[in-house]
Amino acid sequence: MRLPFRHSSIRFRLLLASTAVQVVLLTLLLANSVRLMNNAASASLETLVSQNASMLHAMAVSYGDQQRYGELEDILGELLSDSNEGLVYVRIVAPNSRTLLSAGMPELRHLPAPSIADEGALEDISTHKIIHVRRPLLLPRNEIGFLQFGVSVSILAAARKAIIEQGAIISLVEIALTFVLLSAIGYLLTHNLGRLLAGSKAIADGNFNHHLPANGNDELAVLARHFNIMAKTLKQRIGEIEETSRQLKSSEERYALAMRGANDGLWDWDIPGRTIYFSDRSCEILGLPPGSLPSDPEGILPYLHPDEVETYKEKVLAHLSGVTSQFMLEHRVRQPDGSFRWVLTRGVAQRDEKGRAVRMAGSIGDIHLRKRAEQRLIHDALHDGLTGLPNRALFIEHVTRAIGQQRRDERYQFAVLAINIERFSLVNDSYGHAVGDELLRRAAEHIVATAREGDVAARVGGDQFAVLLNGVSHSTEALRIAEALVELPAFATPSAEGELHPHCRIGIAMSGTERDDAEALLRDADNALHKARRSESSPVEFFHTSMHAQAIRSLKLEVDLRAALREGGLTVHYQPIVSLSDRRIASFEALVRWPHPTQGLLPPNEFISLAETLDLIHDLGMQVLAMTCRDIRAWMQGDPQAVPVRVAVNLSARQLSRPQLAEELLAVIDASELPRSTVRFEITESVLAHPGGPAARTLHRLRDAGVEILIDDFGTGYSTLSYLHTIPCDQVKLDGSFVRSITVDERLRAIVARSIELAHDLGMTVVAECIETEDQAMLLRDMGCNFGQGYLFARPMDAESTLNLLKNKMPLGA
Repeated sequence: MRLPFRHSSIRFRLLLASTAVQVVLLTLLLANSVRLMNNAASASLETLVSQNASMLHAMAVSYGDQQRYGELEDILGELLSDSNEGLVYVRIVAPNSRTLLSAGMPELRHLPAPSIADEGALEDISTHKIIHVRRPLLLPRNEIGFLQFGVSVSILAAARKAIIEQGAIISLVEIALTFVLLSAIGYLLTHNLGRLLAGSKAIADGNFNHHLPANGNDELAVLARHFNIMAKTLKQRIGEIEETSRQLKSSEERYALAMRGANDGLWDWDIPGRTIYFSDRSCEILGLPPGSLPSDPEGILPYLHPDEVETYKEKVLAHLSGVTSQFMLEHRVRQPDGSFRWVLTRGVAQRDEKGRAVRMAGSIGDIHLRKRAEQRLIHDALHDGLTGLPNRALFIEHVTRAIGQQRRDERYQFAVLAINIERFSLVNDSYGHAVGDELLRRAAEHIVATAREGDVAARVGGDQFAVLLNGVSHSTEALRIAEALVELPAFATPSAEGELHPHCRIGIAMSGTERDDAEALLRDADNALHKARRSESSPVEFFHTSMHAQAIRSLKLEVDLRAALREGGLTVHYQPIVSLSDRRIASFEALVRWPHPTQGLLPPNEFISLAETLDLIHDLGMQVLAMTCRDIRAWMQGDPQAVPVRVAVNLSARQLSRPQLAEELLAVIDASELPRSTVRFEITESVLAHPGGPAARTLHRLRDAGVEILIDDFGTGYSTLSYLHTIPCDQVKLDGSFVRSITVDERLRAIVARSIELAHDLGMTVVAECIETEDQAMLLRDMGCNFGQGYLFARPMDAESTLNLLKNKMPLGA
């Protein structure tokens, strides 16, 4: 057999042989390149599928355990938006074929069958633009679903096609090249494929920083560039997922920290699963060890206060049914020691697409201290802090309820008692507020002990109490109870001066069908109390309608008195004090008068007690002193030849309790530029009861300053004989009660005579008040009484008449 080209030159045959060899080698090389490319693409695809499967499986498990498929779908949707390479869609399907998650390729209505039957096999890459991968997936509640995703292989298919086509072209060109060139091309091809395989392995190992050289524009270079882009994109997407995970973890940590800072316990109720979770703090609030609360939703009920179990159920049911937007309840929970603690339980339900509550979570807050503070504030707002009795507001509420009961049953009767401690202000001023407070406490205890069961005692003012007698059959029953309250238990004073025997004055107002105002009923009892305080025979008085009119008059008089003090509406009248031996004027007593605009000239007994009650007596006394000094100054200017007249000004016991009274009085006298001896001060005998008190100190200061002191109403009050030698006093005034009967009562004459003799022995002069007859004046003169005062000599007169009397210089009553 003859070979072709037998006659060809050796060079041609060598070239032909070389060409044949090169064609064979090139064919083998191309075949090998295609195989290597398929292996590399398969490995890359396998790596890509494995990476995506691992990533998606981890995310599905992490978010699926918390039923947060919506959040995962949002994350994957953002990852797959506008993606036409690599991962293009993801589906998570439950066992019942319900799609739990759908991301990417929304047009894909039905899931295709998996494209890869076994790992590492790529049957026909040119006919599959998308590789469909399906993996089993463990869902919550141990259900087996599956995860299916698609990976685009269009780039790999394009690369494979380009390599084959370029390989054919290269084969034609390499026929004309030398063997070395063909060998070099084969070497380069195998070298680049090795780099691609190394890059695929690096990606499979998680090294997304691996970079392939991509010099040139051939298929392998394009594949390398796309490979690098894919690696960069995967790195970016994974970084975003890691950042999202980090932010989610940080958010969870902030939430946990906030709840710890709020010091509240948490609870989470799985409604379909009928299980509830309580945090350790929830158990701690209930006084239980961590994790000891049952997971049954009704297991919390035995720990609730029995009175609040039904309310708790009703509010939970109202929220689950959609009636309320939030469950919130302040209630009590039982502690292990049997006590109860206040908590605030709150919660909000999560609902499905049909509006049914499927989950409810909330918190338990400890509000025990706040509730106790609120209860204490309410108690303090309605009770007296010193005695613990109800205050006026709460007492009025009880009386209002009693009125309501009387409206329902006309046979029901009740009474309101207004109780005042007699001379409480004197005890308070003399012994101090501590003794006064103790007296109030003892009075409260006595009232509570005396009252019947169902009666209400209250402290409605400084030293005033009130009692509501519920269900009295008659006014005599109210009187009997009131009389039992009059005398308070005696108690010793801290100064060991003996025991105090306090008494009460009581006003009673009986209920009636016409009475429908609790305040008015208490006011009526108070009006009766005012009458009882003025009574000398009975410490208990019942209310009459006339008392209300008198109370209105007193209120009107109070307003007018304040205006008179403010506008200078008071005047001073002067009654002479004469020497009984020659009937000459020795001095005057200043007597305040009130020319009322509608009631005429009012005597002191009409408004002095009111001024003391309103604590206006000091202002009134200082005005009287100022007017007296002004009148004395005018008299001296009107009769320059007259001897400076002396005028006595009365001081009340309340004034004498002021520590700086002496300085205030002397300042008024000095401001008038009068000799201090022209003004004298009269005090009542009751001031002498406590010679060591502030009154005695004030009198000593006045006496040391050259001011004379007179004792008024001598012999009518306290036994003062033992105090006369310790009190700074220049003159005593016999009370009119002695003078009126002196001419007919021999025993009284003996007492008066000895009193005058005793005063003289102590260096004091004596004035007899209320002398109205000549016989009285002569008898007192014969007993040695120095001075007299009364209508026999002159009635009180204004300043102008007094000046005229001084100018006359005639004996009076002769």
